[in-house]
Amino acid sequence: GQFFVMMSPQEVLQGGAQRSIAPRAHPYSPKSEAPRATRDEKRRAQHNEVERRRRDKINNWIVQLSKIIPDCSMENTK
Repeated sequence: GQFFVMMSPQEVLQGGAQRSIAPRAHPYSPKSEAPRATRDEKRRAQHNEVERRRRDKINNWIVQLSKIIPDCSMENTK
């Protein structure tokens, strides 16, 4: 990440003094957004897969419970 050092109000108002500005560690370029987008897509796809598996497990448990509990079937729950 980047951080910026802010000047105090007195330094801003004095104005005339020269100050050095630290160069950016990573200059901005539109090309640098592509890897982030790819990484975000991978994370989203992975999250979607994990959530799908979680829902499938929950649904399987519901089906198993409906078979175990007397007078409980998927037709009755609709």
